[in-house]
Amino acid sequence: MWDRALSYPAKLDRMRREEYPMLKGTTYLDHAGTTLYARSLVKQFSRELSTNLFGNPHSASPSSRLATKRVGDTRARVLEFFKADPDLFDVVFVANATAAIKLVMDAFRDCSSDAAGKQSSGFPYYYHRDCHTSLVGVREVAASSYCFESDEAVERWLAGEVDPIPTRRQDRLGEAGLFAYPAQSNMNGHRLPLDWPGQVRKSSLPRHKNLYTLLDAAAYVSTAQLDLSDASNAPDFVALSFYKIFGYPDLGALIVRKAAGHILQKRKYFGGGTVNMVIALGTEWHAKKSDALHEQLEDGTLPFHNIIALDHALDVHKRLYGSMDRISQHTCHLAKILYDELANLQHANGVKVCEIYKDSRSEYGHSKTQAPTVAFNIRNSQGGWVGKSEFEQLAILANIQLRSGGVCNPGGIASSLGLTPSELKRMFHEGGGCSSDMDIFGGKPIGIVRASLGAMSTMEDVETLIAFVKGRFVEDRALLGKVPEIQPPMEPLFLIDSLNIYPVRGCPGWKIPLSATWDIKADGLAWDGEWCLVSLTDGSMLHPDEHPNMAFLHPSVALEKGILKMEVLRQDRAFSIEPSEISVSLWDIPGNLATAEKPSLLWEGLPRGGCNARPYDSMDIASFFTLAVGVPCTLARFQIDRSHDLHGKGGDLSCPTSPCVRPVLNQLPGKLPSVIGSITVAWKLGKLKGGVGEEEPNANIIVHPNPAIGESLDSYDNWQYLQIGSNYFQVSDPLPRANAGHHHIKYLPNLDRGSSASQNPIMKVGDLVGLIPTKNSEDEKDMQSCTGHLAMAGFFTPPPAYGKWSLFGKSFTRYCHGVMGTRKRSK
Repeated sequence: MWDRALSYPAKLDRMRREEYPMLKGTTYLDHAGTTLYARSLVKQFSRELSTNLFGNPHSASPSSRLATKRVGDTRARVLEFFKADPDLFDVVFVANATAAIKLVMDAFRDCSSDAAGKQSSGFPYYYHRDCHTSLVGVREVAASSYCFESDEAVERWLAGEVDPIPTRRQDRLGEAGLFAYPAQSNMNGHRLPLDWPGQVRKSSLPRHKNLYTLLDAAAYVSTAQLDLSDASNAPDFVALSFYKIFGYPDLGALIVRKAAGHILQKRKYFGGGTVNMVIALGTEWHAKKSDALHEQLEDGTLPFHNIIALDHALDVHKRLYGSMDRISQHTCHLAKILYDELANLQHANGVKVCEIYKDSRSEYGHSKTQAPTVAFNIRNSQGGWVGKSEFEQLAILANIQLRSGGVCNPGGIASSLGLTPSELKRMFHEGGGCSSDMDIFGGKPIGIVRASLGAMSTMEDVETLIAFVKGRFVEDRALLGKVPEIQPPMEPLFLIDSLNIYPVRGCPGWKIPLSATWDIKADGLAWDGEWCLVSLTDGSMLHPDEHPNMAFLHPSVALEKGILKMEVLRQDRAFSIEPSEISVSLWDIPGNLATAEKPSLLWEGLPRGGCNARPYDSMDIASFFTLAVGVPCTLARFQIDRSHDLHGKGGDLSCPTSPCVRPVLNQLPGKLPSVIGSITVAWKLGKLKGGVGEEEPNANIIVHPNPAIGESLDSYDNWQYLQIGSNYFQVSDPLPRANAGHHHIKYLPNLDRGSSASQNPIMKVGDLVGLIPTKNSEDEKDMQSCTGHLAMAGFFTPPPAYGKWSLFGKSFTRYCHGVMGTRKRSK
């Protein structure tokens, strides 16, 4: 089946039982997070601590001298491990790779300051898309920064074809700059060229003059040999963490090319142990140590016990595995098998199971370009996404440990998943972000599942994960995964004429552009009714009946800019304010204005039942709305928790007549909402009986008769459901057709939720609208109970073998009984 010949060492299974007993009964696949420590390492280190006395190295006692000697010996061994000449490189011990990066950042920040400590021109900072969050954060102290979107973009820059920071003044080109990138993406294992530092150093281009390189090697060194033997092509600074290689100790290092050490000496801060003399009273003066670079940078007492543990880790690692090259060969072999198997999985209908995020330059089995890491997401047979959180929770139940989420790689995640900056900001506004359980946003996954192999990984680990994916997620029955053709009982008699939202409650609406598709949320249309005006006197929400000037406040939404604009538009020229418009960010949530000195009344008088609006803490906003409305007031925004919305884990698995909804978002102009969590729909029927006439009604959705049908609705005496496009809605206030003017409808997220379209519910002008009548009480009860049962069981749609079905018809009832009686969900 699989070639086990390349597995190493010969007695790997026995070694795992002896050295890694914690692996019994579990499959560990998060070596990119941290690999595992060997039991003999713990015993060896413990034995040394029990038999030797180690004192604080900042002393002259025998115990201190012993600790100092062991630290020095370990420092030399670290350089040897990475094949670095001690005459050309130094090692600075730090807490972890992030601390090493921050040390370099501090030095560059101080290097660009004048003698008085004031920031001067600053330093330019270039970084790669695949950088870890800790490298991205350096840009916050740089004078200018640029993120390369690919390896090719870096190479064009190195060749002088592009200048990504064109504002860098010619007379400043000699100032120190920094180019940072990872040796390996911690997201998908893509390994980047290691010769870029040498190209920068040898470049004759002015823009590369005095430019230094920082390599994040934390992910790379886990399963590959970092070779610094060629100092001319080596990075100036290398950041790494030793627990990635040995599992223990929790310790990091900054390896510094001594030729670039003068940059680090520009750092202004000094800590204990880094200076020979300090004057604290009378004047400010100090003298730094000058014997070795690391003595000037290792602030305070070194973690000498951890450094001694590192010495033992080097011994044990060599004894168990021989070399990093052997680890690389072994893990790349396993990763190739894992990748090939996952990439070839298909559902019975031919849909691929795994979406694997591999860089175009990477090749599994080739250690120079690809690490033993597989980043992927799962699709169901309908093309919809299985949430990363669901995958990980099921993996935990199967005793498989891996990583899911954004994995601290914002650039790699965004580019791999196709997430734009505006989508990311909107996602954050709606509850997404690090540590959130939101899995899907706008039909796109917002994180990945990552399986990473390490030195002690085995073929059994690979087989276990493959079997888990096959058993849990591959739909191998041809009928199970295909989307049925859902047909209402009659042709759709209407289509959407226009879409409107009313961002500020009680103010006029904004017509959504004809060419735009608009998101459907569990609580209504996106951005509908998310704001209101509140009194600065008693905190109550303003009502348009009491404040008619609200009718002149016209909103507009610019998604590409991420702003809500409010503009005063009235024909009365005698009334004017400056400015006549104001904008707020769609992404920001305002805080409360209350302070200890001036308690706020803004919460008092607000309606109960979900009205949790927070006012904007801005005098400009308050002044604008006070002048526009004529009473002291300001803009407030409802605090809405959408972390479990339609984009999240899938929401409520209840019967679709009890959908998961969120409080109060829409209203008719001039009124406050009477129905929560709903959308208003109005019928533009013209001469049809019971219509609202030719005047444009005020509602979210305006529908008119489908010209292709042109029938009357008189036959629909009572109806309760709508199909708009591919989405289903329940009418909150069902009335006979003759009494219909406006209706409130709620989105039903639980029908056909496995498809990719249902994970990104949208509507647009021109969508067809079908009415679904309630045929009889027995059919409706069957529909409710059966659909609820199917939702909880994981079935949302019938297979096509049952043909087309009416949502409330007998065929659907027969399907429900048939499924519940004959089909069980695979465990």
